[in-house]
Amino acid sequence: MGWILLVLGLGSCTEIIDIELDPTFQRLVVFGTVTDDSLQHEVQLSLSSDYFSNVPPPPVSGAIVHLESENNSYILRENDTIPGLYVPGEAFRGGLNESYLLRITGVDVDGDGTQEEYRAESRIVTGARVDSIKVTYFQSPFFSGYQIFMYALDPPERNWYSFKIWKNGVLLTKQLSDYFIQADDFYNGTYIYGLPVGFLADDDPEEKAGPGDTITFELNSIDQAYYQFISEAQLEIAGNNPLFSGPPANITSNLDNEAKGIFAAYSVQRVSWIIPEEAD
Repeated sequence: MGWILLVLGLGSCTEIIDIELDPTFQRLVVFGTVTDDSLQHEVQLSLSSDYFSNVPPPPVSGAIVHLESENNSYILRENDTIPGLYVPGEAFRGGLNESYLLRITGVDVDGDGTQEEYRAESRIVTGARVDSIKVTYFQSPFFSGYQIFMYALDPPERNWYSFKIWKNGVLLTKQLSDYFIQADDFYNGTYIYGLPVGFLADDDPEEKAGPGDTITFELNSIDQAYYQFISEAQLEIAGNNPLFSGPPANITSNLDNEAKGIFAAYSVQRVSWIIPEEAD
């Protein structure tokens, strides 16, 4: 049970208001992906917790997790050392333009003695075809670093993208808050000449780059559900402005049966650039 203490100041008057927040019932929280990379694709299961809970959400163990496509079916087993993390027995490559159904059974999230079933579906789509990237140095009185530009052909269909950046094989955009997403509203069906897709700041020790470093750009062609999930999650992480603009809200999910989270299937392209001794 959580409490908020608000102090309202008006002139010299101060009033303390206690607001009781009732605990909500638990829901299954899912985060899972499958791509056209050859990987042991992961699905993570946990339980929701109260808004002011200061402990990590409890993992869900003992679930039965199936991943099904038009041509294949996989059983995901729980990791031996990480509770709530489910992976297939071996790596596999998701098929382009193929739909995947995530099915989770064997769990009793609400504790009523009856097991529930949860489903979500997503499709690996093909989006823009990346020709190349260019990395150039930018300097101003306020900040400096390397800017990354993408060159690609965007197809006529509506598409949504997520961008990730690697430096010397290390992923820099690790957290959901770091993802850069974009719809193709402004360049749909055209050739993209140098779209800014990332910036490596000199004042960030992890990002700071120089001659000889290999910069890799990753383009994820995602579906609208995943795009909306990332967008809403980043808004909640950043917080509302001004302070009293509205309460936090549950993020849109593509799972049924009142589960939260996302199951996303998407395609992956990577293109690299080695910063020369004399960068542009």
